[in-house]
Amino acid sequence: MTNTPDVGRMAQSKTQLQLDTITVIGLFTGPHGGSALLRMRDGEIVKVSPGDMAGPLTVVAVNDDAIAVRDHRGKTYRMALPAAA
Repeated sequence: MTNTPDVGRMAQSKTQLQLDTITVIGLFTGPHGGSALLRMRDGEIVKVSPGDMAGPLTVVAVNDDAIAVRDHRGKTYRMALPAAA
């Protein structure tokens, strides 16, 4: 699992992370591939793997330091863990 105590604290805070964006708060690798924990805009925390939907985004890939997501237009974005404050 890739995470830091700072990111964990930030994910639980209502003021540390931007609430209007989806934020990566944990990355996991295992025998069946990668998965990620995301903090959604409403504060819900969800676990996703490639092929899953995260709000309006489709998770394309999960690796050791970031995830790749695609929007409804087909544009792909890289999302990484936030920098510790």
